[in-house]
Amino acid sequence: MREATWPAWGLVGACVVLAGACGSDADVGGADPASSSVGVGGGSPTTSGGTGGEAPPLADPQVYVQLGDDVTPTIRDRVLELLAGRTSLPLSTEALPDAVHPDSRIIAIGDTPSTRAVIPLADLEPVGSEGFVVKTGTHLGVDVLAADGRPTTDDPFGHSSLGDGFAAYAALEELGFGFLHPLAPSLPAAVTWPSGPVDHRESPRWPVRGLHLHTMHPLELTHVLNGWGPLGPDDAAGFETLVPEWESFVEWLVANRQNRVTWALLESASWAEFAESETRQTRLASLVDIAHEYGVAVGIDAPIVLQQQHAFRLITDTGELSDEVAQLRSRVDYLMAMGLDFLKTESGTTEFTSPDDTRMLAWMDALTDYADQMYGAEVFIKVHASTGQTADNFVDPDTQEPLNFNFLPHYADPRLGVLPHTVQHYSLDDPAPTYGNTDFAYIREFLQEEAGARPTVWYPETAYWVSFDVDVPLFLPVYGHRRFHDLRLLAADEDGGLMGRGPHAGATMDGQLTFSSGWEWGYWLHEVVTARAASDPHTEIADERAALKATLAPALRVFGDAAAPLTELLLDAMETQHRLLILGEVAGQAPSEIEKRSGQAYLQGVESWDDVADLTGSIGLHTTQPDRLGLVEMRNPFHAPPGYSAEVEPLLAEMETKLAKIADDLEALRPQVAEVALPLFDDLADAARVTALRATQIHNLYDYVDGWFDTPQSTRQMQLDAARTALDDALVIVQQRESQYRADPARIAGWADNPTAYEYGYLWTVRSLYFWFRDEGKAVDAPISPCYRNLINPVDIGFGEGLGYDLTNIITDVFDANSGIGGITACLSHPASEPSFGHSKASWEP
Repeated sequence: MREATWPAWGLVGACVVLAGACGSDADVGGADPASSSVGVGGGSPTTSGGTGGEAPPLADPQVYVQLGDDVTPTIRDRVLELLAGRTSLPLSTEALPDAVHPDSRIIAIGDTPSTRAVIPLADLEPVGSEGFVVKTGTHLGVDVLAADGRPTTDDPFGHSSLGDGFAAYAALEELGFGFLHPLAPSLPAAVTWPSGPVDHRESPRWPVRGLHLHTMHPLELTHVLNGWGPLGPDDAAGFETLVPEWESFVEWLVANRQNRVTWALLESASWAEFAESETRQTRLASLVDIAHEYGVAVGIDAPIVLQQQHAFRLITDTGELSDEVAQLRSRVDYLMAMGLDFLKTESGTTEFTSPDDTRMLAWMDALTDYADQMYGAEVFIKVHASTGQTADNFVDPDTQEPLNFNFLPHYADPRLGVLPHTVQHYSLDDPAPTYGNTDFAYIREFLQEEAGARPTVWYPETAYWVSFDVDVPLFLPVYGHRRFHDLRLLAADEDGGLMGRGPHAGATMDGQLTFSSGWEWGYWLHEVVTARAASDPHTEIADERAALKATLAPALRVFGDAAAPLTELLLDAMETQHRLLILGEVAGQAPSEIEKRSGQAYLQGVESWDDVADLTGSIGLHTTQPDRLGLVEMRNPFHAPPGYSAEVEPLLAEMETKLAKIADDLEALRPQVAEVALPLFDDLADAARVTALRATQIHNLYDYVDGWFDTPQSTRQMQLDAARTALDDALVIVQQRESQYRADPARIAGWADNPTAYEYGYLWTVRSLYFWFRDEGKAVDAPISPCYRNLINPVDIGFGEGLGYDLTNIITDVFDANSGIGGITACLSHPASEPSFGHSKASWEP
């Protein structure tokens, strides 16, 4: 419940009843609950009853806001902006008078007299680099909320005031603000004073804590981070309208203890002139400046030669090494002129293809050396979890076998940092039947080996997007659960001396950079948990659920009376999803093997190229998500294992029941939710309900095709009707939720041009429920071709617009190797205009 607001007479009266407690210097622990509101009502001036002479006159009650010179001007201004109009007592930034009215309050951030009265420097020193303290106490007889932080030690970027920024936002949270969705902070109508003593201290465990916005996907910030306005690269006015969204996100970073941000820069033949223009450079430099004003370091992801999804490459024309290096340096110069602090890059020519390994290594070293020598900038390279590629000129130091191509940075200049990466929600010790893997233990081992030898930053995901999670949409709080688990695993590796090898034994990793791909449908929750866990994974708490609760509960205070039960419900949901979606457990029993037996495999979406890749793994195409029994395949009673009735149907049934219960339990909390948090709650509730409906749809579609030959038509029709009802109900929720998106639905959910290789915003497949309709069509129409209702241009997405790579040969090989699956025309094209859907194949209207 939100703290009660008190009228002026109640605030003064409480002090009388409590025998002067409101003005007692002995009240070091904080304000009494009976006077919990900050400056509510004007209050009547009172006089001091001092002895031995006339007391100085009292000023009227005020909320005094003291901001130290160590707090950056941008954060100083933002704190005052947020507080303005949310206290009925006047705000004052003037120096404290000689006699302060006892009904006043003091909010002190940074190095101020009131801060020092409550947080002596000796108390601040132990929290270390970027650590902070938030504490209640008294100064001059009135209640104080004080917050102060330490600067960044050995700061390579000159943004040393971050500890004060973290402290400022932690203090605002104590006053009732919330910073959960990156584009929509929760702003209370009236701030509330803490209801009890506050003494919060936080020391970030790792120095690097940041987010990578994967703008190869058409996300909320993809336009602005590529210098575009909503109408394209020439839309200068539109670009300016999007800048506040970027600033809101940067504020979110600081509020959630993050200190770095990167994004993928794009280019394409159709807007090549703008891609390397001074205009674009100037626009992006303005965004970098905003981040710097908050103290956040900025890097851009520019692959060396990787050409998929409209990537901005450092080398566009290969040939002589000297020419390639010259191109690389020129493009680095272009990027660094934006004021960047560091660079991020990618290996390979795509996720699944690679150039000559010795040339790749030469490019890595040339980039690392030039960035360091010319700009003093670090470079980090992604180490992907894709499989099937080797660097034959290099050996794995452990196995003496040809090296996994993704591990080539092991042999690079030691100044080159590495970003060991995993995909989707799988943790480092989960079964992970994706990208040709069984698990990601080898990524953990690589991270352990590189720690200490070079900068090493853990690089997991909080959303994957491409047909897997938010674009279905699926509510997956299990993402936060597994990211928290990973950080505790890695912290245990450090504490157990398992990091580093040889002379670097006992090293630690440098931190975490999170791969982010959209925030609607509850995906802000994953971001908050993952970000805050990188600051403090609470390793002092042995029980992982209790430790996660210690991270989650403070972030959810803005939900009021619902905060505690919501925390428990989300923890239950995370654990339930881990068992069902990742482990494939039914009634606590794990399957004999995980292939085609995990819940995620059935809830996720499946697009044409997922089906094509599933047909063959022998000619270079890879499945990028867990496999499942095919709805068309199920028409064949002799289909390959697993058996549906014995192994899959019980899982689908348990998912339907358990996911519906999560949605029901969430909805039951609504009456307890504080008004300020209702938009966030509605997001979670709608997401949970749509996910439960997806489980209902899938269960009924599989029952429908499983009984094709031996189930009465009337029964199968009931199953199909139930699936269609679930889809229709989900459409209603989706249509209602769109109006609540924090970014323009036309931009993020429409069918429109954007900087990426996709023809639509990242939530268009949600608007249309494309994956739901495609699954239904496969169940009903049993199409032969895997390219049924194809949505993408594989050449443009895989190799870039205007590039000459001949993908046709690969596609032809797929179809030649799998006769009888239909023509390839549908696979090579995508709808020229926005398609529509209905409950029949006739309604597919591209």
